[in-house]
Amino acid sequence: MPTTVATTDSVPRSILRRVVIASGLGTLLEYFDYASYSYLATTIAIVFFPPEDRAVALMSTFAVFALSFLVRPLGAFVWGSLGDKIGRKSILATTIILMSGATFLIGFIPNYATIGIAAPILLLLLRVTQSFSASGEYAGAGTFVAEYAPAAKRGLLTSVVPIAAAAGFLAASLMATILYASTSPEFMQEWGWRIPFLIAGPLGIVGLWLRLRLEDTPQFRRVLELEKKQRQSAVDQLPVSNRWSETRKSLPSMLKALLVMSLNAGAYYLLLSYTPSFLIEEAGMSEATATLVVTIGLVAHIIFIPLAARLSDRIGRKRTLMISSIAFIVLSYPIMTLLSFGGVVLASAVLIVSLMFFAMNDAVFPSFFTELFGTRSRYLGFALPFNVGAMLFGGVAPLIGTWLIATTGNPSSPAFFLMGIGVLSLVGLLMSAETARKPLADEQAEVRKQSVPHVTAP
Repeated sequence: MPTTVATTDSVPRSILRRVVIASGLGTLLEYFDYASYSYLATTIAIVFFPPEDRAVALMSTFAVFALSFLVRPLGAFVWGSLGDKIGRKSILATTIILMSGATFLIGFIPNYATIGIAAPILLLLLRVTQSFSASGEYAGAGTFVAEYAPAAKRGLLTSVVPIAAAAGFLAASLMATILYASTSPEFMQEWGWRIPFLIAGPLGIVGLWLRLRLEDTPQFRRVLELEKKQRQSAVDQLPVSNRWSETRKSLPSMLKALLVMSLNAGAYYLLLSYTPSFLIEEAGMSEATATLVVTIGLVAHIIFIPLAARLSDRIGRKRTLMISSIAFIVLSYPIMTLLSFGGVVLASAVLIVSLMFFAMNDAVFPSFFTELFGTRSRYLGFALPFNVGAMLFGGVAPLIGTWLIATTGNPSSPAFFLMGIGVLSLVGLLMSAETARKPLADEQAEVRKQSVPHVTAP
């Protein structure tokens, strides 16, 4: 069984504040881009694809969204492995500049009418580049905050990452609402859709500056110091620590994390990315009204996240996550049915209730994931399930929602997808133990304890 290392309760509040801000900004940027793409999907479909068939163009837009997720497991392996080897700070500084650069360039792509098929190809290439770099962002930010946070407040402090993600969605929703309400369709198709992507450039520079000012986490620096002392000891000839061996030991925990991630990824992109298109196509709302509904829901979601995270610090991660899973199994069909009726008040109320239960997953899984793994496998252990889950259940969610309705003719049919991932998440939780209110696990501590004691360096 893993042992534990010293906690980080002594980290000054000023440093914690800087860690939270620097970690959150990159996550905000990542989700601002994803949300902008989704909220502007009906316009992007016209800009980048032949306009003859609206449904085909919209599905092509979501297909590009889904295809970009295929590289996320590869990115997770690359960034997670490097993050566990050389440190969290260096990777987070690299990913934010790559991600913001790719996002910025999307804003300069000519439309389909100008360069033909090259337009969607360039869009896909930049989306893939952005997705590859982003695959190390969320897990790295969550790991970075968790390794600074005291055990009693780890749930609350790591919730800054989902708060930042929701804030990115909110910022994109607000911008889309303002653009659709205040400009003409012609302007939106020519320049309006580009504005959110161009903003990523300066945001990325600010995020890079903030992250470069921080030290790596106390947990990771402590492990490096222990390894340095071990190499200087008389047992230097013995292979005490094998990082890949530890990673293999973490595979069962990764599987549990992946099952829990299925609900987070699928519900996130169905409720927050796909809902505007759903309300426009199925409930007959205008673009401005549909994005307004999501904006209202996101404000509520941001309020719910720290409350749910604090609840998990008190009653446990597992119990909080299970409430969310059961709620989606039971309530998804009524939720999608009521959303299809339309109306700002009804749609907003239904979405707020949905996001209240979703917050009990979204706020808690970052702390739950980080508590499953040791220091030398934590970044990869978080990143792989997170990004594989995003690929399998998240990137395809809008496409599956569109396909289910087109196939069945039932506007409530996306609920079956939500119910299925609710079941998968519940299975993962039933396989898991409680992780809250404990120092972060470190598998290597036990190995060092057995190998280094009573040995004096020559």
